[in-house]
Amino acid sequence: MRVFLAVAREGALLRGAKALDEPLSSVHRQIGALESALSAQLFTRSSTGLKPTPAGHSLLNTAETMDDAAATALQTVTALRGAGRQPQTPAPTLNGQWDGLRIFLAYARTGTFVRAAAEAGMSFETARRHLYSLEHALGLALSTRSRGAIHLTPAGDALHTAALVMEAAVADANRSLAGLNQRPEGLVRIATTDGLGAFWVTPRLERLYERFPGLGVQLQYRPHQPDLANGEADLWIGYSEPQAKALIRMPLGRIDFRPVASRSYLARHGTPWSWDELASDHWLLTHSYYTEHSDDPDFARWGRICRGSPRVRLETDLSMSLLAATVAGHGISLQPSGVLDQHDTLALVDLPCAATAPFWLVYHEHLRHIARYRAVIEETIAIMTQAGLR
Repeated sequence: MRVFLAVAREGALLRGAKALDEPLSSVHRQIGALESALSAQLFTRSSTGLKPTPAGHSLLNTAETMDDAAATALQTVTALRGAGRQPQTPAPTLNGQWDGLRIFLAYARTGTFVRAAAEAGMSFETARRHLYSLEHALGLALSTRSRGAIHLTPAGDALHTAALVMEAAVADANRSLAGLNQRPEGLVRIATTDGLGAFWVTPRLERLYERFPGLGVQLQYRPHQPDLANGEADLWIGYSEPQAKALIRMPLGRIDFRPVASRSYLARHGTPWSWDELASDHWLLTHSYYTEHSDDPDFARWGRICRGSPRVRLETDLSMSLLAATVAGHGISLQPSGVLDQHDTLALVDLPCAATAPFWLVYHEHLRHIARYRAVIEETIAIMTQAGLR
């Protein structure tokens, strides 16, 4: 909650991390874990920074209430510890003590460690360890025990008042969030290559909008996978498989690539009937991805032909530019087989080629617990399956 409050107040993950003096990756991870636990997105991005969503506003009220209650309790504890405290003695803190507060409340309510541990779903030893950690962080004992009953110390009384306020604030937030979590509404940022975006993602968004009219999509062109862990995008649909453990990677489909030329080009230059003839007598257009994709034998052959060839007229990392050059009759390129259905001016060059590129759906694991991301993930899988790509 401390991290969420800092990010909300600063309006940016990086500024929140600086205010907390914590690594950006840690702050991003904690916000993601909180969103996952609440099954709700807490921030949206705008030109001026991060803004709380409706769920974020509900939680912000809770966080500010909890922060005020904690500050009041810590002032009391500081005063009880006395002005003569040694300078090197750490100041009292509640940072990282949420489990200790839960146990303390349960202990004050039930009167025994055994019942407090059971109420909190912890073992006896774990519960006692959390309470000792809380007392150590504050520098004062919170309770005494006599004749089978517990008695709160002045520090315990102050903390008990604050903890009750915090508990009530959390309950209010849970009630507010309950009605917000189930609607798949809001913006989802999908990063993908320009080819996948143009050929496969954009033409199939209509079905998504029909099912979930409250959803909006921001489509980002990225030649390489963005840093999902640090929030550069929400989902990645692309040809690279990530290795980060926090990312879920799902094979989404495979796309076949074949040599293609415009009918006007073939009328002027003839049709090559062998790879050697293509390499020596024809103009070539290529994508940088093809020459890098040496794990596929047919992409590797295409790369060998194009590498250093004086007959390469265009090399690009933009699939749509490659397609436009091919349609314009500038040369022969490898194209997804589906483009022939969309451009009747193109023809397949009948050479043995089985170049295939697998592509992936990648997202951070906490997103699957948030309604709008879950809806887009599930619908994307269904669309690609229906299209015969999976």
